[in-house]
Amino acid sequence: MYNVLQLPQVERLVSVGIRDYCRQEAELANDSEGRVRVYYDADMKRDLYEGGTWQTICEDIVAHLPQEVYVSVDIDGLDPKLCPNTGTPVPGGLEFEQAVYLLRTLVSSGRKIIGFDLNEVSPGDNDWDANVGARMLWKLCVFLSQSNNLKP
Repeated sequence: MYNVLQLPQVERLVSVGIRDYCRQEAELANDSEGRVRVYYDADMKRDLYEGGTWQTICEDIVAHLPQEVYVSVDIDGLDPKLCPNTGTPVPGGLEFEQAVYLLRTLVSSGRKIIGFDLNEVSPGDNDWDANVGARMLWKLCVFLSQSNNLKP
């Protein structure tokens, strides 16, 4: 995503579920004057544990997005039980339905998904990661279609 930020057309980068990062990445976000907004997994979980709702968190995330959104889903943003063969399994992460709810909130807001990618799906010795990846890919296709008023 560092390279994406070099493009002047990208007005904002919003990262969700971050739980493994270095000091330089945190400094880049902190020094970006709002161009980079990070929703750390630990902070979101703390909000939930203290009575916040996933709906409120998702609405806050979406409020920081521009009208046209490119969605990049890194499969290791999900809980590693859903993608145990990913290259960077880290405790924590989003449940599948939490990610889907966030995407649904994005579409419901009237924003338009102009493209997406799904990365780091690594099937390993079984089909579990591929199954989860395929289901996420399907959801991304459906939400892109809905946000562009197309019928899937």
